[in-house]
Amino acid sequence: MKRKGNLYPEICKFENILAAYNEVCRNTRNKRRVENLKEYKSVYISRVYDTLINKKYKVGSYNKFIIYEPKKRLIVSQNSHDKIINHLVARFILYPAILPCLLDVNVASRKDMGTKRGIELAKEFHRKCKVKYGTYYILKADISKFFASIDHERLKAKLERRIKDKDALKITFDIIDSNSPGLFIGSMTNQVLAIFYLNDMDHFIKEKLKIKYYVRYQDDFLLFHPDKQYLKYCLKEIEKFVEMEKLKLNAKTRIYKNTNNFLFLGRNPKGKYCRYRNVKRKLKARAHLYEAGQLTLDSLASSIICYKGLCAQNKNSIDKLFKNRI
Repeated sequence: MKRKGNLYPEICKFENILAAYNEVCRNTRNKRRVENLKEYKSVYISRVYDTLINKKYKVGSYNKFIIYEPKKRLIVSQNSHDKIINHLVARFILYPAILPCLLDVNVASRKDMGTKRGIELAKEFHRKCKVKYGTYYILKADISKFFASIDHERLKAKLERRIKDKDALKITFDIIDSNSPGLFIGSMTNQVLAIFYLNDMDHFIKEKLKIKYYVRYQDDFLLFHPDKQYLKYCLKEIEKFVEMEKLKLNAKTRIYKNTNNFLFLGRNPKGKYCRYRNVKRKLKARAHLYEAGQLTLDSLASSIICYKGLCAQNKNSIDKLFKNRI
């Protein structure tokens, strides 16, 4: 396996720093912070350049906060200086090194990928299996506390097999070591590292277990096969494999018949969103969080708008739900 070299000089190039700066500006929601970024553009860019060219980067402190939807999670954000460097490491060190080894069935955190692509693949596999087998089974699995369980030493060893540039490895390892436990959610570098961490499992499932129809979004994945007993065997083998990766499958992992209803990335096997009463329950929970001061009005409003779009026929019911709350 050929390892990538000469990666660190790429993050020191002015045009790449400028591209990362512009990306951070586009993705920053706080208008005041964006105005500050634009006002002191030359300062930010020169400071990042000096830090990288002199190899003196030290990861800054994280701003940590908790979200409660779809479940309670610890999320982090960084200052603008760290964000720009984070984007540089992801775009110009990690992507060139790891993208060539990733399978197309791994649909997270890359261009032309995402939940939409994951749902499209799942629907396509359902259709093909229905035509080819009639009756078939689906192993739906995900990893328990995936981001928090990622082992730093195993991740570093995987990166060393793909990257030979010592400076590139050092800055990446410094970012990894700034996370504890596992990797924090909210950082671009961590998102890329997370999709790479289970790459060996993707190859194991496709090449060793010979599963033709398989799709994964981060730690949530589906295996399609006409033989239920073989999927049971696959489940045991996957449990052994993820245990070697210092991970474990959660209790929701199970095998479904093709006529069963289950959710993958928030959609049922037909690609439709979950039932309206589940949407209503989630919005009620978010309303209570808002009233308790644990959720901002912006976040609540974003959720309402999102669910209205997904459940267009029930807009009036959703309006009634929040009529006396906001």
